Amino acid sequence: MRKPTVALVTPVLLLACTGPSLHLHNPDGHPVYVDGVQQRTATLPFRYYGTTRWDALPRDPDAEHSDFGHVPTSRLVPVQPPVSGLLFPLDFPLELLARLANGRRDTTAEVAVQKAPPETRAESELANTELDPLVARAHAARTSR
Repeated sequence: MRKPTVALVTPVLLLACTGPSLHLHNPDGHPVYVDGVQQRTATLPFRYYGTTRWDALPRDPDAEHSDFGHVPTSRLVPVQPPVSGLLFPLDFPLELLARLANGRRDTTAEVAVQKAPPETRAESELANTELDPLVARAHAARTSR
């Protein structure tokens, strides 16, 4: 009589052994850091409930040229607990019931870097129409000293 009880309880207890995973959807292949550690996989196992942070750097299209059209980006990702942690003696059974009713609630984060604002242009991006007035102002400043 004891074997059927153990056979029924064991799968229920194994459901509680894994927490929700964090999936990073990174279609452009940017280097991603989660809580300061570079991640090479798209799915991270459960670490903790609360807020985690991802940082993404712009991906270099090739090794010779950097992507100055985009800036590093950070986002906070909340990982919600299945039940309140304030219900100490009841939190484990309530978590089991929530897991059986809703399944495991994984979190997905979309990774995308932001475009650089237009005022952060490099010198090489100055158009020829802007260079002539700049040179004229530089000569005028030099002669006025």
